[in-house]
Amino acid sequence: MMLKNMARKGSKSTGSLARNLAISGAIAGLVGGLLVAVAVMQNLGGAVVDADVRAKGWLVGVSLAVLCAVICGGAAWSVGGKLATRITDIQLAVSKLGRGGSEVRVRVSGNDEVSKLGSSVQYLASDLAALLNSQSDVGGTPASMDPMVKQLRDKTVPAGPPRVSGYEVDAAISDGSRGGLDYFDVVVHADDPSQAVAYVVTAEGHGATSIFACRLARDELQRALKQGATPRRALAHTNKVMKKHLPDGACAVATLLQMDGGGCKLYQAGAHTPLLICQLGEVLELNAEGIALGLDEGPVFEKSLRPQEIEMSPGVRLVFGNDALSRSAGLLELLETHSPRHTNMFMNMVLGTLEQGAGDDGLREDLVLITVKRESQG
Repeated sequence: MMLKNMARKGSKSTGSLARNLAISGAIAGLVGGLLVAVAVMQNLGGAVVDADVRAKGWLVGVSLAVLCAVICGGAAWSVGGKLATRITDIQLAVSKLGRGGSEVRVRVSGNDEVSKLGSSVQYLASDLAALLNSQSDVGGTPASMDPMVKQLRDKTVPAGPPRVSGYEVDAAISDGSRGGLDYFDVVVHADDPSQAVAYVVTAEGHGATSIFACRLARDELQRALKQGATPRRALAHTNKVMKKHLPDGACAVATLLQMDGGGCKLYQAGAHTPLLICQLGEVLELNAEGIALGLDEGPVFEKSLRPQEIEMSPGVRLVFGNDALSRSAGLLELLETHSPRHTNMFMNMVLGTLEQGAGDDGLREDLVLITVKRESQG
């Protein structure tokens, strides 16, 4: 599969730090051992006349230098691996904070600089959670927790996605106790069953204005797509309607995936949740550019909308959803494991595992999962 712009790998430790430290340690051990061997042989060279004895001495010295290199490299690999794991935990926590999550737990052990960094990130997450709770107390119940809002959204949830020629497509939602405000669907072109658009629309903020903005974005986007508009035109139309009918600052974010016979194209209006690309046993992340719906009258919005093209090959799977899905622990590992399966089994395994991992209390937020896989030819 080829990407117009290179996607980046999912956030996880690749062992680069441990490998680099091991190589550096091995080189240092080898050089140090050789220097010691040379110094010893030079000091003893005058006292040893037999050439065979001197040759064996050099052989022993070089062997000890190689052994020293192996020991130093192994020790550096062990230390580097532990250090990389701790840094990766902090990196994942910071990434989660950047995506808006506040429920972050960083494993802290020891009293070194990495531990102090982890403690600082944990303090930041705790302060952020306290701030969000205080805002919730002042401003009332967030829109996503209102059961009436959830009922409004659930009336639009598709029973099952339509058939898209050349692709395996599925979309589903796992309910959380706090609910959510994410609309999603798959719209097939009326005249060409090989062309379709899958989308997720999410509210920005809380309150009645956010509820209305999100629903308006979904309705206008759905209407434009069903009338045959391209994703770019559907987004531009939705943006103009929202700017006209909503107060300043009210907006919604959206992710659209366009499918046709030649591949897929990703559009994102203000959304920062990545599209996950599963291929050859690894997961890559891809984002497109664009500002949120309803913030601009049109020119800036359309100019900033820069999609990403993806040339699909058989077996490649694309996955996207809402922010709660992207923040789910262990998601990348689940995608790596179950991506080769048939789509129905893939959906059951991924959502089922995430639900079980939530414990006895269940999921706190709704999880929206949409997947698109290129069918094998023949």
